[in-house]
Parts: sequence; C-alpha cells; structure tokens
Amino acid sequence: MGDIPGNSPLFASLGGAAQYHYDVVESLRRYFSPDSPDSLARLDAFPGARIVVRPAEYIAESDLRSSLAMLTSIEAAFQLDYRYRCRERLKDDLSRAFRAIHKRKPDYVSLEKVIFDAWSRHAPGERQLIGDLRGAFGFRNWLAHGRYWPPKLGRKYDFEYLYRLADAVYSTLPLCGLDEA
Repeated sequence: MGDIPGNSPLFASLGGAAQYHYDVVESLRRYFSPDSPDSLARLDAFPGARIVVRPAEYIAESDLRSSLAMLTSIEAAFQLDYRYRCRERLKDDLSRAFRAIHKRKPDYVSLEKVIFDAWSRHAPGERQLIGDLRGAFGFRNWLAHGRYWPPKLGRKYDFEYLYRLADAVYSTLPLCGLDEA
C-alpha cells in the first residue's frame, strides 16, 4: 500500500485510511445497536418526540466523507508530482510537458483538465486508470460542491471502489515527490 500525501500520521498510508473508515463504521453500528448502553438515553433526551434512528444513513454519510478524504489525497499526490517534476527538471516526456505547462501557467494547473491530460498523453498504458480517475473526480466535485444536483456519474462510487483505485494509482503510476508532503 502506498503512502498518502498531505494527511495526518493516522492517514499516512492507504491501510491507515481504510482502518479509520472501518473503525468509524463499526463504531456507528455499535452506537445505534439496541445493545448500546446509551441507546435509551438518546431516546430519553427527546421525551414525546418520535425519534427515528437511521444508522444506515449515518454509515452512508461516513462512506461519503471517507471517499472525499481519499480523493483529496489522490489529488494531493498528483499536484505534488506535478510540482516535483517541474522543480527537479526531470528529463522524461511527462516532466518536460509539465514544465512547458508551468511556463505558460505558473500559478495553478487543473488536475482534471491539464494534469490528467498530460498523463494520458505521456503514459498511454495508463489511460484506463486515468479515465477511472476522471470519473471519480466527477464524483469528488459533486461531493465537494454541495451535492445539490443529481449526479450523472456512470457508476456507483463508494469508499471500497476509491480505495482500490487509490491503491492502483500508488502502485502503478510513477508519482514523484510524495515524501515531501
């Protein structure tokens, strides 16, 4: 499993991120369990109110939040790679392309429009993986920008899928500079 850039020590690896996610899900299941010592106290806090506990909704929301964290880590990895390749003046075709882009736009480059395009052109064997990432970042955009529209994603995205996608990214692509995060 690869390192995850830009995160706390708890999220220093994909395994750490996954363990956190699964621990939260299990905690929610136990919290809402009828066997939980606090279950009656939660209901007593609202006397006369009809409380409908929706553990599945809480777990689904936790999945979305863990998914967003995973996607932000992937984005950080690509941005760090881009900056490292430009700064260190690496000699491969991808790094040369990044430097040419950096000369035109030194302040900000779009992950989806610029960085992924360059990876597709200069790592043609990884086009499927980059395509999968593009789809996943459509999901990330929906998550990060308020979820107020019905998403048209083409597939179901969840933490499990994104974990496998991140693992493929970190184990397949030669991302540089991640240890500087």
